[in-house]
Amino acid sequence: MTSKKFISPEIENNTIEELSKQLLKANTELKKLQEEREMMFANISHDLRAPMTAIRSAVDLALSEDRNTVTVDELRSTLELIDRRSKTLESLVNDMYYLYRVSNVAEEFKYEEIEAAPFLEEFFYDLTLEDKYDGFDLSLEQESGLSCKIKIDVQKIVRVLDNLFSNAAKYAGKGSKIVLRAGIENGMLKVSVIDNGKGIPKDKLPYIFFRTYTVSDARTPADTESGSGLGLAIAKSIIEKHGGSIECKSTEGEGTEFAFYIPAIL
Repeated sequence: MTSKKFISPEIENNTIEELSKQLLKANTELKKLQEEREMMFANISHDLRAPMTAIRSAVDLALSEDRNTVTVDELRSTLELIDRRSKTLESLVNDMYYLYRVSNVAEEFKYEEIEAAPFLEEFFYDLTLEDKYDGFDLSLEQESGLSCKIKIDVQKIVRVLDNLFSNAAKYAGKGSKIVLRAGIENGMLKVSVIDNGKGIPKDKLPYIFFRTYTVSDARTPADTESGSGLGLAIAKSIIEKHGGSIECKSTEGEGTEFAFYIPAIL
């Protein structure tokens, strides 16, 4: 029987080089994703531990042998502490689940075609009725004659705007100015939320939308009890699902602008 000799196919050097580059790029992206996941889990573990420790201490006090000597005021203070910390945990868990859902490719968005200007006006009007914005100088600035439609999941985009306004309010503080601005730019609807707060350090800006950028690093002030710090990551996921993008510009001592772009139907 005559044996057949295997002849290796010829592959051009440039093809091998291109495949090597693609493999290196894929490995680099995979490593980056793994590092981000590990950091996210570490941050979330830290954020869960703090309120759980406070709750555990409060419960231990309530169940201790000295509980009969606890005054009514001390008991009320303990219950209020448990209530605050429980809300922090609830917010974190809810936002983690919501971020998972909107990032999941299987999550279905309920898109509908609506007029952009009336949608933003209605959102802004509802916003001015919320107690948490008392003491803020809120304003709506829309491009003159703004007339376009957008195809969006209304509740999801409302969530994005809520997150951006809550972030601005918590960071800028009472008495500050927050502007909702909208206009057309390069065929896209640009929606901005602008505050005149302290601004964000320049070295933090590249990481502001990372999932790993949670409570300990977020713009949320240290004395704010609630909030998961995942709001910006959630906003980014939602906007990208709409075929758009989101960015942040900030100058320390002057303020911050968060802007997202979604396709406009002109």
